[in-house]
Amino acid sequence: MLGTYHLFDTLSHAFFDAMTLMVAASLLLAIAAAARTIWLFARPTGATKPGVGQSPVSSSWADSLLLLAVAMSWYTVAAGWTAQLVCYPIYVDMSAHGPQAFHAYSHGYLSRWATAWGLPTGAMCLSWATLLWVPLRNVSRRLVWVIVGLCLAFAVVTPPAAIAQGHMFSEGFSQNQYARLMLWEDFRTAIFTLIGVLALVVMRRRLMSTESRSA
Repeated sequence: MLGTYHLFDTLSHAFFDAMTLMVAASLLLAIAAAARTIWLFARPTGATKPGVGQSPVSSSWADSLLLLAVAMSWYTVAAGWTAQLVCYPIYVDMSAHGPQAFHAYSHGYLSRWATAWGLPTGAMCLSWATLLWVPLRNVSRRLVWVIVGLCLAFAVVTPPAAIAQGHMFSEGFSQNQYARLMLWEDFRTAIFTLIGVLALVVMRRRLMSTESRSA
């Protein structure tokens, strides 16, 4: 499988590759934002520090980006719980019908996963990382940093789950590989759920700022 993989050669690969590029871009944006923050804090006393002398401005660009981030966050929450409660348990059900049935389901799931989940996940990571560079009124930059950290944590825990799926796809159903898959999927589901909750916290704080200005 790995030896015959070519970038953007199929629709499924195109979605997966786009997700990978967006996650990589979000990582680069986060590293650059961290370097910028460290540099600003390391400046001599009296120099402008982050959040000092800067007035957070509300812009249509920042608000649109926030809406995208929240929407994609909750899309991934729904997709994550669907996989956790529906898609992955079917592996066990299909294994009871023999290797052919299991392999057919595994192939169908893996060939469609990126199409349904790839772009939203990548867009979620990239939009939150971009918000590190766009000021949002009444929203703490630290809160955005926590969400970005969780997005990067998703990138860390995904490969072990993918490896377990790959082993089952090539070698057949295994209780050990399935348990490993579900363990890492538990981590991913918890991460996505926490991202979704924090996304609502960010949105609430932004809306409270709008209400206070209009009052």
